[in-house]
Amino acid sequence: MASLHKKTMGIIAVTLLGMIFVIYLSSHFIIMESFDKLEERENTRNAYCLKNTFLSQTHDFEKKAADWSAWDETYKFVQDNNSEFVEKYLINATFYNHRLDFILFYDDKGDQVYKKTVLLDVSNEGPIHEMEKHLQKTSSLLEHTSENSTKTGFLILEGKPILISSQPVIRSDMSGPIAGTVLVGRIIGDDEIERLHRITGLEISVKDLNDHKVERNTSEVFAHIIDQQYQDENIIILTDASYVLSYVNFNDIYGNDAFALEIRTLRDIHQQGITTINYLFLFLILIGIIFGNSATILLKRSHISRLKRLRDEVRRIGEKGDFSKRVAYKGDDEVAGLGESINSMLESLERSQYLIVKRDTTINAILQAMPDMMFQIKKDGSICNYKLSTDKCLYQSPETELNINLEDILPAHIAAMELKVIEQALRTNKIQTMQYTMPVKGEIRDFEVRIVVCGEDEVMAIVKDITEIKQAEEMRRKDLLLKEIHHRVKNNLQIISSLLRLQSRNFTDIKTVEAFRESQNRAKMMAIAHEKLYQSQDMENIELENYVETLSNYLLHTYGYEPEDIKIDINIKNLILGIDTAIPLGLIINEIVSNALKHAFNNHKGKIQIDMLPEDNGLYLLTIMDDGIGFPEDIDFMNTESLGMQIVVSLVEQIEGRIELKRDNGTEFNITFKELSYKRRDY
Repeated sequence: MASLHKKTMGIIAVTLLGMIFVIYLSSHFIIMESFDKLEERENTRNAYCLKNTFLSQTHDFEKKAADWSAWDETYKFVQDNNSEFVEKYLINATFYNHRLDFILFYDDKGDQVYKKTVLLDVSNEGPIHEMEKHLQKTSSLLEHTSENSTKTGFLILEGKPILISSQPVIRSDMSGPIAGTVLVGRIIGDDEIERLHRITGLEISVKDLNDHKVERNTSEVFAHIIDQQYQDENIIILTDASYVLSYVNFNDIYGNDAFALEIRTLRDIHQQGITTINYLFLFLILIGIIFGNSATILLKRSHISRLKRLRDEVRRIGEKGDFSKRVAYKGDDEVAGLGESINSMLESLERSQYLIVKRDTTINAILQAMPDMMFQIKKDGSICNYKLSTDKCLYQSPETELNINLEDILPAHIAAMELKVIEQALRTNKIQTMQYTMPVKGEIRDFEVRIVVCGEDEVMAIVKDITEIKQAEEMRRKDLLLKEIHHRVKNNLQIISSLLRLQSRNFTDIKTVEAFRESQNRAKMMAIAHEKLYQSQDMENIELENYVETLSNYLLHTYGYEPEDIKIDINIKNLILGIDTAIPLGLIINEIVSNALKHAFNNHKGKIQIDMLPEDNGLYLLTIMDDGIGFPEDIDFMNTESLGMQIVVSLVEQIEGRIELKRDNGTEFNITFKELSYKRRDY
């Protein structure tokens, strides 16, 4: 094991080396970034200077071409091809002065009228021939749609870039019609590059981006230029160990990649930065060696020897486990303070040893008495210990690791959720709770987990089965809510009924008043149904006999009959139907009984019979009959203008029933239906 002296020397050495390394890296980054930015700005300025110079010459070239195209003499020449124009204006001196290599004249049909070439370099003759072939294949450069049309740009022919300008032949006053096309050209050869060198003072060369025979060491550079989009107007700065390569990329007249102008400069600024960094590094190494040796000697004399003695005493106490012993210390510095703190710690350990034994006994008894499941879980989800029942104690950790994870006992999504809760408990050091649902032995159970921090990266998870509690609370809450809904619906329907009754007082027309009364009865009928529901323990079904009896008494009272005048017999024994069926039945009974009370009894005496009996195949038969004057023979109750009968027919269809009418003795309606299937949706 390394000594304290060696560790101190190692720490000092590592610290100094780290400091030197950090200072070197930061200085290298700052200094070299400054030098490289300076180098980049310098070369960017050179590239912009070259681009602007070259484009300026291009614009000047376009203006010179315009002098040829918008000229009455040229306009006449492309029409009659007179020799006087050639002898007078197409002289070699003009071409030399304007640096033109060739000029081509075409008439309005695209046929060549005249060609003039002046070449200082005979090797440039091939590109001009290729130019003529190109125009024969592609005539777009000879096509101009207006007098202001101008097509100026570059073409790569025979591996050489050619600056061309195609302009329509028009009169000097800029009027048409267009008589033809003038196309002038300048080959960007060595003489043009040399001229750019004299203007800018830069080492320039032309690189054809479409030439696949470029040298290996530069082909990747050109591919890089072609493949990437640059916001800085197609200017790119590339570097290697010795040179900075600045490229200004140009497209041809059709918008395709054509060529680039390369500027090659030595990396003098970058090399100067490297030299500066090397001197700084040597200086830091020298300072580090001097400081490290001095610090090591001073630390050894003032602290290391004393710390070594203190370490030996603490080791002897720890080996014996006798916390009643104390260490010796002298002085009033931090080392002496450390000795005093160690003695205080030994006193605390001596007291804690007794308390721990007592606490262990108490905690073990508490855990044994708790019926809930408990798990001791680490931050990563691994389970250290657990208790499923009182015969397994969680407090005594197993001798070997359990090798159990949360995902081994819980579904993956629940395990992930519990890990987040554990992380939050460890972060906030507060009790966290969560609930989840999972299948247990084919049954869905609800659980509540309380997460309590019990270590630096461990928690205690207390799991309680709350399935029965949640089910009871949920059922009670939903029943209360459903009762309140029925109560409020009943109140609202009664309000509607009262409003209809009050509104009917504003009318004197008998039919209008009767319509209000019928609507009032319908609202009251539904209010009675909801009243029966919220007064009942069963929120889903209605006991029909009591419901129909209440409804019938209300109708008698509404139409002003006394029970002894019109007797209503109800024969519905122990029938309970769901609300989806009971309310439509109530409306049907309301309409048929109301119709009988209004029309069937001339002397206000009579009898109404309401029977409902179950039949086979889950069907029910509702019979409503009266001994009145009978239903009129000339009225088809299935197709009548009476709103009440229309409601009856519609509601019978709603409950999937069938209705029949008998007129033998009074009026008898027989309605066969089945109870609608209803499933409570809130459970």
